[in-house]
Amino acid sequence: MSRLRRSIVRLLMASIVLIPAASLAMYAFNPFGARSLDPRQRILGHGLYRVPSSSMLPGIVPEQVLLTRAGYYTKHAPRRGDVVTLFVPEHEGQVWLQRIVGLPGETLGIVDGRVHIDGVALDEPYVAAGNVSMDHSLNFPPTRVPAGHYFMMGDNRDNSMDSRFQPMTKREDITGKVVARLF
Repeated sequence: MSRLRRSIVRLLMASIVLIPAASLAMYAFNPFGARSLDPRQRILGHGLYRVPSSSMLPGIVPEQVLLTRAGYYTKHAPRRGDVVTLFVPEHEGQVWLQRIVGLPGETLGIVDGRVHIDGVALDEPYVAAGNVSMDHSLNFPPTRVPAGHYFMMGDNRDNSMDSRFQPMTKREDITGKVVARLF
């Protein structure tokens, strides 16, 4: 019995030392490429994001908690329609939530409340008609998306501070992809 007890004690002692050491190494190494100091993102590759505003209504509501995959775009190309978290350098490096609408090299404009990509209307079932009534949501002049940048928009077009009002988002400022809605 004492041999079993010694083995259990050794296993527990090793766990007490190895788990924190492995966690610290993972944090420092940052294998997921997270652009955050949040240990959940650097060690586990996922983070939580609480929605602070109504800019993504009706599908994503204020105070909803989303699961994001940190560093997803270090290995995958951003795609139109993805809901992402992003750094906003013009706003003291805050992390915001928006949808990728325009890709590098495309020309994006809004005509009568419909987004057009290279002259073709985009199907956007996630945008409610009631959220497209203000002038800035109804019309926007054709604008070319520069290389390495993305045109971001909130689903609540009347109430979203997005690429219509501030610089387009650099690829390296996209910090994670929303993968699940928790509550």
